[in-house]
Amino acid sequence: MRLFSVARRILLLGCVLFASAEEELRGQIRGRVSIPAKFQSALSGHGGLITAKVIVDGGKFSSLPTADGYFIISGIPVGLHLLQVVHPVLRFDPVLVEAHSKGGVMKLNAYLADFERGKGAKLKYPLGLAPSDAYAYLEKREEFNILSIFRNPMFLMGLFSFCVMFLLPKLQPMLEEEKERQRQEAEALEKSEKDGGR
Repeated sequence: MRLFSVARRILLLGCVLFASAEEELRGQIRGRVSIPAKFQSALSGHGGLITAKVIVDGGKFSSLPTADGYFIISGIPVGLHLLQVVHPVLRFDPVLVEAHSKGGVMKLNAYLADFERGKGAKLKYPLGLAPSDAYAYLEKREEFNILSIFRNPMFLMGLFSFCVMFLLPKLQPMLEEEKERQRQEAEALEKSEKDGGR
């Protein structure tokens, strides 16, 4: 019984020490989300920074930016993390954040995420994040062009049928004349055979 009590105390002490060590190795990601003037037209009716959300590792950690765009995400453990800004209209480039402990102090390095090669360009800390593009949910309607009608297969088939409908009656008299000429030649040939055979 006494051995069980000692083992339980050692296990409890180990858990407390592990939890305190884990708390020391956690840091914060700080930065600012800003929207340049060239993307303001894409935001009409979709809110600005109100609809943005900063997430780390697919949503394990998240934060909403303040009205001026600043955000802080706390409790980041040591390791490599993927930071993304989610917005319904604007596209932000993902960022790889490398957190490592150096002398009991948490150091953070940020890089643009390049999924083919790993780390991209190094970013300054605290992060300054801006959109790279706007999502286009709908295709832009093609403008009407009168020449596009002539490229339509249905129009081409109709045009061919229309031409055939008008050209065949014109060819019909020519065919009749050809048949009449052949009939007359055949009659003349028969007549000459009858006359020559007498």
